[in-house]
Amino acid sequence: MDRSDSMQELFRKYLNNQCSPEEVKEFLAYFNNPENESQLRELISETLENIDVDDDGSRWSPATDESLAVLKMELSAEKSNVVPIYRKTWVKIAVAAILLVGAFSIYNLINNSNQKKGLVITNNTLQNPGSNKATLTLADGSSVILANVPEGIVTEQGQSQILKTVEGELAYKKLIEKPTEVLLNTLATPRGGKYQLILADGSKVWLNAATSLRFPAAFVGTERKVELNGEAYFEVAKNASMPFKVAIAGKGEVEVLGTHFNVNAYIDETTLKTTLLEGSVKVTGMDNEDSQILNPGEQAQVSRDHRITINKNADIDLAIAWKNGAFNFSNADVTMVMRQLSRWYDVDIVFEGSIPQRRFNGEIQRDLKLSQVLKLLEKNNIYCRLNGKTLIVQKP
Repeated sequence: MDRSDSMQELFRKYLNNQCSPEEVKEFLAYFNNPENESQLRELISETLENIDVDDDGSRWSPATDESLAVLKMELSAEKSNVVPIYRKTWVKIAVAAILLVGAFSIYNLINNSNQKKGLVITNNTLQNPGSNKATLTLADGSSVILANVPEGIVTEQGQSQILKTVEGELAYKKLIEKPTEVLLNTLATPRGGKYQLILADGSKVWLNAATSLRFPAAFVGTERKVELNGEAYFEVAKNASMPFKVAIAGKGEVEVLGTHFNVNAYIDETTLKTTLLEGSVKVTGMDNEDSQILNPGEQAQVSRDHRITINKNADIDLAIAWKNGAFNFSNADVTMVMRQLSRWYDVDIVFEGSIPQRRFNGEIQRDLKLSQVLKLLEKNNIYCRLNGKTLIVQKP
């Protein structure tokens, strides 16, 4: 058997998680060589040609180029102590190929010899990912569960009409050109929920899970002001005569004229993060003594003592991954990963013992079931028990 044939066999074993630690190292060394990339591409293409039906019977079309990029990232995983998690865009969990047994098995086969029991799910069905759901609280205190409302007119608030669009968005429409009545509404997503809102001025807001936005049904006066708890992405309609302001309780304020930006202001996060994609914003701390102007591609971080620092080379993809349907981790520890899982899958996190010391890089899609995500973590010796809505992270 020549070298090419032996590596083809090793590739098959790699996908089936059958490699020994020595074979994994041999596999990595061989395919890390640029001269062997064409063979790697050919092997991936041949493998994917045999996978054309999804779990539910629907067709899907994987891309060789993307597959190659993912596996090439895995091939360099052993060079770092940071464990990669990868995007689930073309490989199905049932295949257990490049996504599931790639980077995690590399790390475990080379660095770990101890085996623990697998995922335990007690009194629980598979946890589905989050979806479009939110509650609208009107000015009089009454509430509307939007999942129960058909498309069309929801209600009226003063001089604005509230609609649920065909796309499932909540949209406010002014009934008169210059409204005078201020009626405050609140849109709140639960854990495991998300929603999109179109304000009366045409500004668009995407709300992440466990987020609330308080806003007027129609903007009146010299400014447009909303209050945020949680995380939201804003595309603000331009109106130089009426600045748009986002107030974050206990943390600060973001002021804009017309721009696209993301605000992460969860109460359990250590910093308020404002990431600017386009336009210009001013971030002010609660003491009103410190303010900074952001340029596109920058991120302002407001600490708990209200000090502001600027990251001039912010990771935009990381900041808005949630809006694009993904988890994105950059040197994230276990507690950070678990906070995101808690919000999206509506589970409470409990650590049995000391917190496992792991760091994660990379991206996975948010349309996975929780059990599938936990299987990914299990590949890196993060073991969990799921009892009802409580996710227990077991002792390392």
